[in-house]
Amino acid sequence: MNNKLSRRQVREKAVQTLFQLVNPLAETDPQTALEFAMMAGNDPEAGFDPEIKDTYLNQLVTGVSEHQEKLDHEIARYLTNEWTLDRIAKIDLTILRVAFYEVLMVSEEQVPAKVAVNEAIELSKLFSDEKSRQFVSGVLAQLLKAQA
Repeated sequence: MNNKLSRRQVREKAVQTLFQLVNPLAETDPQTALEFAMMAGNDPEAGFDPEIKDTYLNQLVTGVSEHQEKLDHEIARYLTNEWTLDRIAKIDLTILRVAFYEVLMVSEEQVPAKVAVNEAIELSKLFSDEKSRQFVSGVLAQLLKAQA
C-alpha cells in the first residue's frame, strides 16, 4: 500500500478540490472539498489510501483559497487585453491559481518555479484541451519571464 501521494498526485487532488470551490452552487468549505477529492478516483487495490493526509495538499488548497484574490490579481496582470478572468475556463483558472501560488508563495527550494510551471502544463493536458494548454503555457511563460 502506497502511503504517500506523489507531488503530481497532490497537485491533481488540489486542482480537483479547488475546482469544486469555484462552483457558485457548491455550498462546501475547503476541508469538505479536500476530503471528497482525496476519495475521488482512489482505488485501494491500486495502492491509494483514501485516509492519506498530505500536508502539501493541505498547504496548496488552504493557500490558494486564502490568497485567491491576490492570485487572481497577479494572473490578470499577464492576460492580454481581450482576456479577463471571467473568460478563462474555470478549470484553467484553477490550474493557473495553483501554479501562481507555487511560483509566488512557495519557496524556490521547496518547488522550483520551472517545476511548478511544468506541472501546471501537465495538469492542463489532463484536465483541458490543446487550446487551453497553450493558453496556460503562455500565461505561465510570461510569469517565469517576469520572475527571471
